[in-house]
Amino acid sequence: MRMETSTTVPDASGVPDASGAFSALAGAMRSELKRHCYRMMGGVQDAEDCVQETLLRGWREFASLRDGAAGRPWLYSIATRVCLDALRTRRRRQTLFGPSLDEVEPGTDPWVEPWPGGVPPSGPERGQDIRLAFVSLLHGLPPRARAVLLLHDGVGMTAAEAAAALGISVAAARSALQRARTALPLQDVVAAEDAPVEAYVDAWNAGNVGALIGLLHRDIVLTMPPWHRTFTGRDEVARFMTGVWPRYVGFRAVAVVANGQPAAAVYARRGDAAYLPHSLHVLAGSGQVGEVVLYAPPLGASLFAAFGLPPTG
Repeated sequence: MRMETSTTVPDASGVPDASGAFSALAGAMRSELKRHCYRMMGGVQDAEDCVQETLLRGWREFASLRDGAAGRPWLYSIATRVCLDALRTRRRRQTLFGPSLDEVEPGTDPWVEPWPGGVPPSGPERGQDIRLAFVSLLHGLPPRARAVLLLHDGVGMTAAEAAAALGISVAAARSALQRARTALPLQDVVAAEDAPVEAYVDAWNAGNVGALIGLLHRDIVLTMPPWHRTFTGRDEVARFMTGVWPRYVGFRAVAVVANGQPAAAVYARRGDAAYLPHSLHVLAGSGQVGEVVLYAPPLGASLFAAFGLPPTG
């Protein structure tokens, strides 16, 4: 999703504002706004597009802001409305043209992409959590319920303030918040972050599928966005891996961090070709690997640049 505007979009470091007040506000908030838009949109580039549009709208409307102390919730309100507009546009495109891949069901949100790096310094409270399991659960909610939850629990707005930000009634905001909290109990957002990523990377680099399988919990769940395919249990994952590995001459893997979780970026080689970006694996588990979200080609390869990874291994 790319947003097109006829005006140059200001960035956080230098919005053309005579007083500099908006430039300072935007610069201080840019990172947190991007995380907020990522939670709403589920994609890093979509989040960046929405931040750019938010800053453009904010720059245009800043003169109407009478209370400078209200700048933070004001910008969050704009960002949330921008995201909701973008999500409506996304759904219209799916209705008109169908999904981009056969496995994606019409009318559903696309897969959630990984976020490069860690969680916010303030910690993973509900509404600010950026871990992959939580963001995926968020995207099981209707967009408005997602928005109300993030404004209330993440930004700290009251139900009345969230309602005003979204242009809905207070009763509708409270209903959406209740629906979101029912769907997202606190225990669902807890994720282990000590999966053995170094051993996982070593197994890929050595081409040792046996060592890799030995790291997996017997009840492991492997999902493979953008494909709607799930492998459950060590034996099923082992059959899949042993069938796929012979297609490649070798692998090179590096450890990275995605959504505050251990992850691995895997390059693959076929024939005499170079090692090229192949897939990005986000791990969860305690001691063993209990879950892998494996972003498969071509999606996986397209994510490497966002993680600052080189185009060849």
